[in-house]
Amino acid sequence: MQTLRPKEFLPVEVVFHANWWHKNYGISFGRDFFFDPKVRVESERRMRQALYERFGDIGLGEKDAKPRPVVGPVHLACGFIIPAAFGCQIEFFKDATPEVKTLGLSDDDILRLEPPDLANSPIVSDLISLMDKLQEEYGYLEGDIGWDGLQNTALYLRGCQLFLDYYDNPRLVRRLLDVIVETQIEFVRYIRKRTGTSSISINRIVLGIDPTINLHSNCTVQMISNTTYEEYLLKYEKRLAQELFPYGIHHCGNNMHAVAPGYSKVEDAILFDVGWGSDVEVCRKFLPDKIFSIRLSPIRMMTATPDQIEADLVDLLEKARPLDKVAICCINMDYGTPDENVRKIFEVAECYRRYGA
Repeated sequence: MQTLRPKEFLPVEVVFHANWWHKNYGISFGRDFFFDPKVRVESERRMRQALYERFGDIGLGEKDAKPRPVVGPVHLACGFIIPAAFGCQIEFFKDATPEVKTLGLSDDDILRLEPPDLANSPIVSDLISLMDKLQEEYGYLEGDIGWDGLQNTALYLRGCQLFLDYYDNPRLVRRLLDVIVETQIEFVRYIRKRTGTSSISINRIVLGIDPTINLHSNCTVQMISNTTYEEYLLKYEKRLAQELFPYGIHHCGNNMHAVAPGYSKVEDAILFDVGWGSDVEVCRKFLPDKIFSIRLSPIRMMTATPDQIEADLVDLLEKARPLDKVAICCINMDYGTPDENVRKIFEVAECYRRYGA
């Protein structure tokens, strides 16, 4: 089975929460941030410049950052377009990522559900308009916008009733998942055709491994058992992995070990985003040849000491070996996170690059 190795030994990426950006630099995350071409370009330029001024010594940001046609929020972690294309309302905030409002579709609604006409969906039309304007001005596009996840979107459309449907209405569940997976594939192929990537806005770590990886957001899989995953989601995950290769699975929950047996059956997946709190040794037992993006806790990043952050990371690295199949990330660090804790991540990674392989 083909696997990829990080192009740099132990690549590292960090992503700050919208609140961090807003309180430190006054950047607002209203609708214009995502869809207005001028606001989009200038916001991303400011973010790259701010990162360089604060953390340029550890390789973050861009000196003398110039305007670039960045399509999506590549310095955040969010995805709302696909639920919105199905009709979910989206609420935007100045200091937080967009919130998707649950539709709560009825049984009849789901049985009638079809993949949306993406090109004529209002929110996708706005995204296409943004891309067209940026391409016309700059001659190319970069960045992307998150494509959510199969069960994530199903929950937005159906609501918590979905968990009962797994036991009481399997036909309905499969109808819903059939429609969502078709929409995901169409959307990812379109975005990747325009920009070359699909998942920087899900986790920037793909930049240090293979930017063309399509990373599927399994944020809510932590809420179901491995049995349910294998009975309902595995079939679709395997299809996504085949049709959207190179493929990765993002599991930000604290129990990836619980579904590692199911994940091991997604043979074409090459990258696994391993949530903080997961038993990395168990995950590695089931997935010995896959690349692990090990995730530090953004809460501990804000509350722990640098020495404790070092201990956290060293423990994860030792359990995730071999290190030529490991990357490091911390996502959604909030306002108040000490800069020295961020620096500690890069310091530990550099020590391992020099001495700890």
